Amino acid sequence: MGFAKYHCGWIYSFICSILLSQSLFAQHPEENEYGSWLLLCGTAKVHEDWSIPAVGIIRHHHMLDRYGFFFFRTGASYQTGQNSELTGGLALLNSSSYSETTTVSNTNQLWLYGEYTLNSKFNDNSISHRIRFENRRSIGGEPTKVNNRIRYRLQYVRPIRNGFYFKAFDELFLAIDGDTFDQNRVFVGFGRQMSKEIKADIGYFNHKFSDSSDHMLRLSISFSIDLTKKDMALLTD
Repeated sequence: MGFAKYHCGWIYSFICSILLSQSLFAQHPEENEYGSWLLLCGTAKVHEDWSIPAVGIIRHHHMLDRYGFFFFRTGASYQTGQNSELTGGLALLNSSSYSETTTVSNTNQLWLYGEYTLNSKFNDNSISHRIRFENRRSIGGEPTKVNNRIRYRLQYVRPIRNGFYFKAFDELFLAIDGDTFDQNRVFVGFGRQMSKEIKADIGYFNHKFSDSSDHMLRLSISFSIDLTKKDMALLTD
């Protein structure tokens, strides 16, 4: 009975992912060019309650072609409870935009951010809530543009078997100034926990704006390092 219930659950998750992907494509059938979103995420534990996160993202408008942006974020995280965490830090963004005359304009931004993450589990399923405030400003140009926004992400992860898992999230971006809706991101895919420290997932990623929608293949690799362990400390001698 438990075996059947377990497999019915992840089969249901798979069917939902297919239906969601089809509905997103149906909204914009002309926008069927896939882009790529490559993400490398690392976390270094430096204290019982403190860690340093680092995230790097490369985005292409076409599959590994036509550079969109490079993004790097880091900071400091404090474990406020067994299932909650506070993080603050900064990020740098370098992006390119393309006009109809093939002119390429390059911009740079500096971000300051603070976020709160709450994780919960039920029947081996994981639910994560993340709310983040971002202060973004252009750098290296005149005049300086400042933009503030809030984003909320709801993420669901369900284990399948042998380290494989189903993963889906929806993240809503709301602007504090100007039009309220900024963008929305949806991911549906599968991943594998390759070891205690390393996991990877891949899937369909939809990036929705008020007047456009981008379809991408998203590949993410995450790793963690515990610098508080004695064997890690010996490596620095």
